[in-house]
Amino acid sequence: MDMTMQLSRTEKGHEEIFNHGHTLRPRQRQILFAIGNGISLGELRNKSPSGAELETMVSDLLQSGFIQSRSGGTATQAAPAASSPAEPALAPPVAASQPADSLTAGRNYVLEFMATLVGTKSPAYRQMSEVRDLAGFNSVLPMCRRVIAAVASPHQAAEMEAGAIKRMAG
Repeated sequence: MDMTMQLSRTEKGHEEIFNHGHTLRPRQRQILFAIGNGISLGELRNKSPSGAELETMVSDLLQSGFIQSRSGGTATQAAPAASSPAEPALAPPVAASQPADSLTAGRNYVLEFMATLVGTKSPAYRQMSEVRDLAGFNSVLPMCRRVIAAVASPHQAAEMEAGAIKRMAG
């Protein structure tokens, strides 16, 4: 298998993890959880050192529709995989010289991410939806990150934060 192949969960995989489907063996669920919204096969191999067994499980998850792959810019499934940072790290606050469109793009990205993983009833979701300026965004973003880390994974929390900052930057 190509180590640069990007993997991400499908809707079926998301349901398995968050709605307690329990149709997979524990090791497969662990792999599915580690994949999150996007990771390369090489990064996944670094997280779980089980070599050939890992490739077999990834292949099984692909064939049964729990994950999707994307390699060399051509998708083998419908949705693209999201890029992700290797290690979650606290990002610096977004610079104050950003236009309002960037603020809206960053806020909307965080809200969509949270709605998918946490739902819209969360206090963090409500506070982010009420953000109207950069100072508010920078104060609420760490709370959103903590909620995502607690509900989903630190990897996905870092991905959400990085995606929001990327949208704010341009």
